[in-house]
Amino acid sequence: MPYDKSDKRSQRSFQALRLAVLAALLALSTALGLMHQFQKGTRPVGVDALCPFGAIEAAYTLITTGAAIERVAWSSYILLLATVLAALLFRRVFCGKICAFGTLQELFARLGRGIFRRRLVIPEAVDKPARYIKYAALAGVVAGTAITGQLFIRPYDPWATYQHLFSKELLTEFRVGLLVLAVSLVGSLFFDRLFCKYLCPMGAFLALIRRIGWFRVRRNAGTCIHCSACTKACPVNIPVETLEHVHSAECINCNLCVNVCPVKDTLYVGGPRKGSLPSAAVLGITAAVFTAVLAVGTASGEIRWTVKPLSERVMEMPGFNPDEIKGIDSFKAISDLTGIPEGEFIRTFTISEEDFEKPIRESAHRDGSGFDVEAVREFVRERLGK
Repeated sequence: MPYDKSDKRSQRSFQALRLAVLAALLALSTALGLMHQFQKGTRPVGVDALCPFGAIEAAYTLITTGAAIERVAWSSYILLLATVLAALLFRRVFCGKICAFGTLQELFARLGRGIFRRRLVIPEAVDKPARYIKYAALAGVVAGTAITGQLFIRPYDPWATYQHLFSKELLTEFRVGLLVLAVSLVGSLFFDRLFCKYLCPMGAFLALIRRIGWFRVRRNAGTCIHCSACTKACPVNIPVETLEHVHSAECINCNLCVNVCPVKDTLYVGGPRKGSLPSAAVLGITAAVFTAVLAVGTASGEIRWTVKPLSERVMEMPGFNPDEIKGIDSFKAISDLTGIPEGEFIRTFTISEEDFEKPIRESAHRDGSGFDVEAVREFVRERLGK
């Protein structure tokens, strides 16, 4: 039976554009992470300030105490706002068109298909119940953060681990995270987006609010030729060719299914009423939402993209505020600015003279150190009577 063919050039162009945007975001995130670790003086903020999930973790503490959890900046809440606004339109579009760790897994999946010439699928008897693990992870992480007052997921977070691959903290603070990262990426060589499907708490959160999304992938059953191209293309294994519209909580709105369908207007992104949006428009609108929210946040001063040296931060305050002490600061810088003698730091934290001049995080996260950055802040508070 003859049918109107889809515009293959347009489909390939979208796929290339989407991959280019994702690759650019991954490259930018990676560069910022490296600069935060190794750049001297003013440097970009750390990974925790640029992750919307941190705001979900810390929301309970903020609501109940009015205080922000260490490492979670206002930028995390603003990024979460952008993510939810995008979800109001396109459901889990953050996962399919923004998330850098999702991109990393997708690149490994492409590499795997190039090596093995096929994509494996976990049997449904295992796959279906395993999808609920990420909801348990979401509940556990939120509860753990509420109880401890710290970012509970951080030592297990594969993305935070990726951002610390060349850090001295890798084999101390991120040992479990390194294992999760390795399993996620090696597993993605065989099974698309392994972490996304089974473990990601951010994906679980977005899956819970998916029903508020206005647009979703829809299928015209009358023109579908059941070639299975859409189902085979789906990275999260949704049987697209059997559905009138993709209502699954697993859909990440990557629109890869739409852009492999050989029949014109058979798969499309549409709302509950008639009409459709080109996949490129979905990508453009999503990018515009994030750009606008981040621009407003930056202009208002609520988003800070850089961390200044402690000496410069102190100059902007009426007095020395111990809360400004960060892991990238050295004991020496604190001593110079507060007048607390070097010997007191060395005795209190059992560090060497060499450690005294290095960033606090290097000795704080060493096995057997017995202290963290908050302990240093508390010591300075007590010493200064604050």
